[in-house]
Amino acid sequence: MKPKSAIQKGRRLENFICEEIEKTGLGKAIRTPGSGSGLKKSDIFANIPFLIEAKNQKKIKILDWIDQAKKETEQGNYDPNKWAVIFNDFRKGEFQSVYVVLDLWEWLELLKRNKEPLVKQPDKEMAWKIKSAINSLKSLLKSLE
Repeated sequence: MKPKSAIQKGRRLENFICEEIEKTGLGKAIRTPGSGSGLKKSDIFANIPFLIEAKNQKKIKILDWIDQAKKETEQGNYDPNKWAVIFNDFRKGEFQSVYVVLDLWEWLELLKRNKEPLVKQPDKEMAWKIKSAINSLKSLLKSLE
């Protein structure tokens, strides 16, 4: 592949990632000018606390990509655990299967943070409010009948 077409292929993935970040409602996302060659080492600049390394290559080299992302977190003053490698799987075509590789503990932390809060036991005040609401609704139903 010619170097120019390889660069264009990388840009297409970066643009795709930016569009998906914005569609999800996570704010504005843009390709980093120079794609990691300047002070900002991430391929994507967004309001996301992760350095994003985008890879649009047919040959999957996950461990090399992880090493690159970790190195760039150090160079770009990111939290060394907050990196993400996003890559396209060409077996199903362009952008039909796109995956993210994260550190296990960062992934677990994301799951924990996004977990729906569970109400363990309502306290006495909450129990009183619930009973009061139920009684008010029962009264409303009687008057409607």
